[in-house]
Amino acid sequence: MRRILIIKEVEYAVGILYELYQESPLPAAEIAKRQNIPSPFIYRILKKLEGKGILKIKRGANGGYSLAADCSKLTLYDVISAFENTFLVIECMKPGYRCSHNDEGCCWHKAFAGMQSMLKKEFKRNNIASLFEE
Repeated sequence: MRRILIIKEVEYAVGILYELYQESPLPAAEIAKRQNIPSPFIYRILKKLEGKGILKIKRGANGGYSLAADCSKLTLYDVISAFENTFLVIECMKPGYRCSHNDEGCCWHKAFAGMQSMLKKEFKRNNIASLFEE
């Protein structure tokens, strides 16, 4: 079965950014509560976003997570790219994926490659701030 591979972590990441866009710094537990993100996921997502320079952490009593990136310059593609191999429209687009239809003559592969390219452009065109402003 073929499936779209934009993962739940990306959705959670956008929710995290939304909370921090509204108010920061915030502790991880508060973000998880507001966005209903399961505790096993929150720290892993925060770490990935911090590792890509999207978030920063301040330790201490008044600490927490805050935005390190300007949301008017940060794109959806930047957020998606913080997670490994997540920008794939379909599984056969993975490098090295073995599929009986995945050769240069495969019309499915060509069609999905074109769609993936268009989506990538759209995700790069839309900044995070535009999602959060009314």
